[in-house]
Amino acid sequence: MTLNGDTQDGPIQEQHEQPDDAKVAGILVQQEGDLAGHDEASVLEALRQRFADAHLTISDDALAGHARRIAGLEPNDFSKK
Repeated sequence: MTLNGDTQDGPIQEQHEQPDDAKVAGILVQQEGDLAGHDEASVLEALRQRFADAHLTISDDALAGHARRIAGLEPNDFSKK
């Protein structure tokens, strides 16, 4: 990102580029909070969408494992909504 006077010429996200493993970890933490205790198929679909949106590649086996783990978590106040 470059600044031209007082204007922003690029997306703010470009300021702090994260390595892919940090992006993966961030997505998983957020999905754990959002989807703890939801059915596994819904969690799997949400994970696939989030990783696609972030342009990150993760194996189907890893996705399925994370979906199973998140679905098995105790629901929290946020994920119950």
